[in-house]
Formats: sequence, C-alpha cells, structure tokens
Amino acid sequence: MFNSNHDDAADVAVANKFPFRLFLLLFTPVALLILAGGWYVGKERVNEEMSMLQTVEIGNVVMGVRRLDDELHLPLRQLRILASEADLARAVESGSASDLQAMQAIFANLITYTNSYEKIRWLDASGLERVRINNVEGKPQSVAEADLQPLADSYYFKQGMTLKPGEVFISPMDLNIERGQIESPYKPMLRLVMPMFAADGNRRGVLVLNVDARKILNNFTDSLMEARDHAMLLNSEGYWLKNPDSNLEWGFMLPHKASLSASFPEAWKAISEIPSGQVELADGLWTWSTVYPLKVDDSRDAKGIPTWLVVTHLSSEQMTPLRQSAWRSVGIYVISLLVLYGVIAAWLARAVVGRAAAVANVAKAKAEAEAAKAVHQAQERFRLVVEANTNGLLAADKNGRIVLVNPALANMFGYAREELLGQPLEILLPESAAPMHAQHFATFIRNPVSRPMGSGRELYGRHKNGSQFSIEISLSPFYENGEIFVDAFVADISERKRSELLHRRIEARLQLMMQTNPNGLLVVDDHGAIEMANPALERMFGYAPGELFNRSLEQLLPKESRVRHAELRQHYLANPSIRSMGAGLDLFGIRKDGSTIAVEVSLASFEEEGRRYVQATVIEASNRKPAAT
Repeated sequence: MFNSNHDDAADVAVANKFPFRLFLLLFTPVALLILAGGWYVGKERVNEEMSMLQTVEIGNVVMGVRRLDDELHLPLRQLRILASEADLARAVESGSASDLQAMQAIFANLITYTNSYEKIRWLDASGLERVRINNVEGKPQSVAEADLQPLADSYYFKQGMTLKPGEVFISPMDLNIERGQIESPYKPMLRLVMPMFAADGNRRGVLVLNVDARKILNNFTDSLMEARDHAMLLNSEGYWLKNPDSNLEWGFMLPHKASLSASFPEAWKAISEIPSGQVELADGLWTWSTVYPLKVDDSRDAKGIPTWLVVTHLSSEQMTPLRQSAWRSVGIYVISLLVLYGVIAAWLARAVVGRAAAVANVAKAKAEAEAAKAVHQAQERFRLVVEANTNGLLAADKNGRIVLVNPALANMFGYAREELLGQPLEILLPESAAPMHAQHFATFIRNPVSRPMGSGRELYGRHKNGSQFSIEISLSPFYENGEIFVDAFVADISERKRSELLHRRIEARLQLMMQTNPNGLLVVDDHGAIEMANPALERMFGYAPGELFNRSLEQLLPKESRVRHAELRQHYLANPSIRSMGAGLDLFGIRKDGSTIAVEVSLASFEEEGRRYVQATVIEASNRKPAAT
C-alpha cells in the first residue's frame, strides 16, 4: 500500500514536471529563425524606407531643376532682337538727344511687356551709362542724366567690351550694386551684356539687360513644395544663392563668407565631381543635380554661361527616426512571435510527453488532409484559369493531338470543344501551312523551349467555316507522368492588324497632304522656333528644304515688326484659338534674299506632350503691294 502510493506520487511528480529540455529543443531553432527573419525583414524595411526617401529626394531635385531650366532662354533671345533694332543702332551711332529718346522708348516698351527685367542700359565706350530705364513696380522709369553712373570698372562692362559682334556675356547671379554699395534690401541679379558697334566697326559700348533673379529664386522655392526646409541652390563655387537659412546666402559677396564647400567639405567633394548624383555620408543624405539654364543651341556665341546646383540635404538626425520606426515595428512583431511560439512550444512540450504516438498520427492525418486539399485547390484553380482565360488556350501531346481546349479557343475557331479533342493541330491551320507544321512541331518536341511564335512573319489560323485570320502564338512545354505536352496560347490579332493598316494609311495621307499642299504650312513651338515647314512655304520664302528648321519665326518678318510680333505670339499662346489673320491688315514677310512679300496668315494651336504648338497657313497676297524694305 505504501509503495503504491509512493509510485503514484512519483508518476504525478514526473507528469507535473515541466519538460524543459524538450521545450528548448522545440523553441530554440524556431526562435533563432524568428530572430534571423526579424533582422532580415528589419534590414529590408529600413532599405525600403530609405529607397523611398531617396526616390522622393531625387524627385524634389528634378522638380527644382525643371523649374530653372531655360530661365535665360527668353532674355537672351530678346537681347539679340533688341540689339538688332534699327532705331537703337542709330542712337548708338549718333548719340543725339532725339535718337537717345528713341532708345529710351524701346527700352521702356520691353520693360512694359516683359516684367522680368530690373533695368535696361546702354553704356558707351568709356563705361558711362548713357541711357538707363529702371523697372519701378512694373512700370518703366527713365533715369535722369545727372544720376547716370560711370561703370568702366565693372566686370561685366570689361567683359562686354572684349566680345566680338553677336557675342553675349552672361554674368554670374550676384547682388545688385549701386554706386559702389550692395543695394539693400538685396536684389539678386543676372546681367546679359552685348557689345554695340558703329558702322565703321568700332565698339560703341555695351547693351546691358539686368534680369531680376528674385523671380528665378522664388520660382525655384515654389517648385520645391515639401522640400523647402532642406533644399538649396548654389553657384558653381559652392556658395548658397538660396538656403532655408537666408543668413547663409551670398557668402561670396558678404562678410560671413559662408559656403557649402567650407561647411561640408566631404559633401562638396562628392558634389563637385559629377553633375548629378546622390550619396549618404556621416552627416546625412545629399542629392544634387546641375542646372544648365540655356539650351545648347542658345548657348552659341554666349560667354560665361553660369551653372547652378540644386541640392537637398537630409541630416542624419532627420533620418534616424525613420530607421528607428522601421526597427520598432519589426521588433514588436518579432517579440510577439517569440512570445506566441514560446507558449505554443511549452504546450507542445507538455503534450508530447506520454502522447508522442497520438500526436504523430494526428499530425500525419492532418498533413495528408492538407495535401489532398491543396491538390484539389490546385486542380480547381487550374480549371478556372483554363476556363476563364480570354485568350485561346490548348494543350497537345507529343504526337500533335489536341488533349485540352478552353472555351475561348473553341469560340475563336468556331468549333465546339468536343469537336477539337483528339484532332491534330493542323485542323486549326490553313491548308497551305499544314504540311510543314508537323515537321516544325516534331523539331520543337526534340528541343522543347518556351518561346513566342510569329515574330518576323505572319501567322494565320483557319476558322471552321474555312476563313483565315491573323493570330499570335506562344508555346510552353510541360511534363506529366513522364510524358511531354505543349501548352499553346493563341490570340486573335486580326482587329489589331486592321487598326495598324488604317493608321499607316492615315499617316501616309497626312504626309502627302503636307508635301503637296500649295499653301505654305509651318509649325512653331512655344519658344517661337520653327519645328516644320512644307515645301510650298520654303519656296515662298526662298529657303532650301529643311533650312528653316529650328530657326526663329521672327526671321521671316520685317525687322521693325519682330519685337512686337514676339509679344503678340506670347499673347496668342496664352489665349490660343483658331483664327484668320490678314483680313483688313497689311501683313508682310521677308524672303531669304531680303525682298518683301505680302502674305495672309491663319492660325491654329495644338498641344503635344504638355507643350503648346502653333500651326500657321501662309498665302502670298499677290494683289497687294509689298512694303518697302
């Protein structure tokens, strides 16, 4: 009796004792896998967050660069048009009071219609301002003769006096200086300088166009949106032109001498080596790209063209919370999984003691049931894929006999599914292709590789009613019970072929209409450059085929109309419509040989890839007397 009670107590003690060793055997490997998986997922999560952040920063820089692209395009073109004005050339030649008043009127007119200029000046050969028009709150204001300044020592005057005819010097962006002092409040400025020559070839000073760079910098800031707190604009020397901390700007002109090259030498070394890029350093993530504010064509004969750098800097302190957040979320999942699996492992360890065989049988039965369910689900999914596929699908055995057909293929060829099962593949092919197909199929069976068919040649299927239609086929081999089968996906492309043929015919007709139209036709982009001119227009103005491409539209107009026409063109682009010009107006063009012709013009506009283009139809008005040239 005593021994029996002792044995029962021993059995109870053994049963109640926690199987720690078994628990460790169950828990440790999975815990290590969970920890390793958590570390991997955490790293991937951090990399994903950083990759997204890097992409956003690149997008911010691209937005800034796009906003600054071609900022000097219009000022450069208007300066060249301005320099070609006959009244301006006469004023430079004579220097008389009446001619200088005419020059003032030209300058004032440009400021009135283009509010981007701070001032327009003519400096004579001694460096003295002879004519100066200031932009005062959008209105032109002439500077009295007593207030005109001697600027012979200014760098832009010295540079301008070394230029050849037609060349333009573009100054760096800096702060405006009046009478030897930096103007306050600060006025960022860009200067375009062009030399002026007398008829005898002697230099008669320079024409200076002061571009108000405040608008350029404000446009840049507006484009940054959410990156304004860490984006900046620099010149090529590494000085800030725009910075979230305005106290660091203009270091090359102000006593503080602050620059990115001095404050962040490692980052500046990376930025100065390549035009654009992204690098993560100890002090954070740097992203940058270089801005070239002139198109390549516009940079011809331009000297000293400035380049700027759009840079964003996310400090390491700003990126640390992002990394911590990623690790924190993964850590919570890892701890939750460890706790959950610890509970499961403890339960399993207790359950295994004394019931190993039962658990094994249950696990085996469960695995077999899940496997059977998985097989059934896979078969059902396969059936649904085959039945629901909108493309034709069939399977053929190694002898080329059809063993499976989906409804889409049967409908495509006009058969019931039962009619095709067991039939040779050649039943679906034109009679002319059937003899060779058996050889091609046998070759494919000997070397079964997934591949598309039809590339480079036309493939046709044969309908049950005998009609033929265009198809595309892709083949894929598979094995079942050691036997090879071939999947074929078939698409009816006859409608696409008809659409492609119609498109080609329409394009050919449009091209023929352009080439044979007796009226002059041309297309101009939103900068006034000629994108296309038909033969009739080229003959009308005396140019060789293709000679007008990318030239300014104003080249076809009398000189006295060009500035006004450029303004009218900008107004039309802002309010495009289909309208006829010439009725009630005397319109004239200039041929290549300099002769004048009377013309009538009708306009229409269209958009392509986000840009506005103008189409003009030009008719020579032979019944109207041309203007004197």
